[in-house]
This record gives sequence, structure tokens and C-alpha cells, in this order.
Amino acid sequence: MDELIRKIALAKVLIDNGMCRVGQRLDPRSAVDAQLSTAAGRAIVLSDAVGALCRQGRPNEALPLLRQLTEEAAAMRWLAEGAGEEGAAALAKEREEATWDALWPEARLRRRAEAGGLSEEVSSVIGLCREFSLGGPVTLPWAHVFPGAQREPLKPGAALEPAVRMMGHVLNALDRRWPGEFPGAEQVWAR
Repeated sequence: MDELIRKIALAKVLIDNGMCRVGQRLDPRSAVDAQLSTAAGRAIVLSDAVGALCRQGRPNEALPLLRQLTEEAAAMRWLAEGAGEEGAAALAKEREEATWDALWPEARLRRRAEAGGLSEEVSSVIGLCREFSLGGPVTLPWAHVFPGAQREPLKPGAALEPAVRMMGHVLNALDRRWPGEFPGAEQVWAR
């Protein structure tokens, strides 16, 4: 668990350092620049929260945050692969008009993941929904008498490993937009 949390911290540092290098070149008129920056900021706080919940022994509760981190990474890779200003404007509109019902459409995530080259990883995160819904062991007194409450909780790695992969995709997307300024995705992804 500690090694995975260190990798998330490394990704955060690499993103921060890269943003310091490109900051002066950010174009305030570019929806792509704006959405990549917004999504990178979201990825940093989401990955931090996933790590905090896992350190507290609550990996099941980290899964919705992992799902949003996955959404951010897929959107960033989709933008970096050429969705352009039109795609970035659509993403900005989605953020402005967000509702809980519309936040996580699986079909949209799968389309963006395929366009961004991370379909398999996204499928594994989507597959964790049941684990969140059913949860781990229930801490309520006497809940153990019900068969469903006797489920084993996820191990922290079940949330942290995909979070590390997503942070690598975040770095990769930023480096595609600003080549050479966000190196380190391979270092984050390395096992």
C-alpha cells in the first residue's frame, strides 16, 4: 500500500512541476488547455482522497472517487488524442451542467477510454461498482448474522493500483499536449 501511495505522490509532484513549466504558455482562450488543467487538478485531489480512504482501511468507500479519477483520466486522454476545442467545450458544458444522474454515464466513459487508449483499465474500474454497492464488512452491531454482511472488504490495492494507473494516464495526456514537460508516466506505471 505504501509503495502505491508513493507512486500517487510522485505523479502529483510531476504534474505540479510540469504545470510550473507550462504555466506561462497556457492559453486562456483554449478550452483544451482549460479542461486539461481542470482535470489534472481534479485528478490530484481525487487520487489524494483515494489514498486517504485506503490508509483508513476504507478502500470500498474510495471506489466512487476512483471512478471519477478514471473519468478525468479518460477525458484527458480523449482530449490529448484529438478531441480538440469542440470536445473540450463539450467537457466544460458537462461540468457546468453536472447532476448526479448524468455524472457517470458508462457509455460515454467507454467511448472516451477507447479513443484515449485505456479501454481495458476503464473496464476494470467499472467492474468495481458492485464492490462499492455491496461494501465490505458491516460495522453495525449484530450485522454479522446476515450472509451479505460477511463479505471480505477489498484490499487497499484494489483501489490504489488503478488510481496509480489513472495518474499515469493523466501525466501521459499532459505530456501529449505539452511534449517533454510532463515526463514520468512510465515511472508511475512501473511495477
